[in-house]
Amino acid sequence: MKFEIVVPWVLTLITALIGIGQFVSQQRQANRKPFLEKQLDLCFQAVDAAGKLATETDPAEWEESRLHFWRLYWGPLSIVEDEAVERAMVEFGKRIPATAVGSLALPIKDLEGPSYDLAHACRDLVLKSWRIDLPNVKGRRSEME
Repeated sequence: MKFEIVVPWVLTLITALIGIGQFVSQQRQANRKPFLEKQLDLCFQAVDAAGKLATETDPAEWEESRLHFWRLYWGPLSIVEDEAVERAMVEFGKRIPATAVGSLALPIKDLEGPSYDLAHACRDLVLKSWRIDLPNVKGRRSEME
């Protein structure tokens, strides 16, 4: 066997295989990106709605946030959430008063803890999905109170 003929062919083949592997990996990530971006957006919407329900003093704004929360709950967030986010949404939903907003004393402080839990469940999901390594901060806010 002549090495001066075989070696260039082997190197060419290895280079081609590496290139194909990199292309497939990049394509796989590109296919995930729209899903991850939607997941990020919906998580932010859910956390925003929960935060408003916990802190809002304007009854009209509170009612708008309540409706938005339930739309996310029964619809699009279900597509992208994991078990922890689902559990946090259920727990938060159990605490949303069923009475008309006019009879409520706003803000509803009892929703602060569940809102915080939902925010951290969403944070953990997004960090895991996007493969981002950040330190755990859960619990520090309650230490400040």
